Amino acid sequence: MSVHTDLVLKARVRLMSHNERILDGEGGLTVYRILFTVSPHIHAYKLAYVLRSLSENSPQTTRTPGARQALLEEARAASTRIPADAPTHQRRIWDHTVAELREIERRLGQASR
Repeated sequence: MSVHTDLVLKARVRLMSHNERILDGEGGLTVYRILFTVSPHIHAYKLAYVLRSLSENSPQTTRTPGARQALLEEARAASTRIPADAPTHQRRIWDHTVAELREIERRLGQASR
């Protein structure tokens, strides 16, 4: 997938102007999605982290379980691109995301009965 160069540049400027470790919220989601397409091994962890964070804290996802599950599935897909030599806390996000997905599936299974 090809991303427009201006979008990548804008995302990098937004990221460099941010003073904290990870850019949170929907702004961070947009930035990391763009940068993930260019260099997934670098931005996989942060994209997965922001997706998990939004799935837990976003008001939209509390009203729509399907949206929460979609965010977690995208987080799971992004976390598979985290390099094997990454720090342990980055690789473990996969385990937490899978556990969260199983819990959602369990709840949905109980609700449908």
